[in-house]
Amino acid sequence: MKLAYEMKYTNPVTEHSAVTLVPYSAGYQEAYRKMYNACYHEMREALDIKPYDFIQDDSFFDEGMDAVYLLLDEEHLIGSVALKGEELDDLIVAPEYQGQGYGKQILLWALEQMHGEQILLHVAEWNERAVRLYKKCGFEITETINIG
Repeated sequence: MKLAYEMKYTNPVTEHSAVTLVPYSAGYQEAYRKMYNACYHEMREALDIKPYDFIQDDSFFDEGMDAVYLLLDEEHLIGSVALKGEELDDLIVAPEYQGQGYGKQILLWALEQMHGEQILLHVAEWNERAVRLYKKCGFEITETINIG
């Protein structure tokens, strides 16, 4: 059984982000595609969710990219997050930057931007590392969802 969690931000943290993200721009399209597919490929393969590389063509970029923010190191794409109303979505860090605290900094930045009372996200149970990070930063599991 493939499970995902709905998590809500219920225990606000006082820690502040040490990074600033910028709005997505088309100049980063290929770097974003590469990072996105690299970040989700292993999970999608382990859960047998096809296609394993989700972004197959440029139509992915036709809608919703105005909600995406990028963390850059000079011109290198480190990570990103999408802020969709009260939902935090697709928080990812390029594989070569993982394990260095960037995920937490992106999450803290996103929480500072989302001043809503109800912030939620969805995460696959498989992604234990992300689940731990979200819990550490004030989220709690509110629902378990069968995703197939």
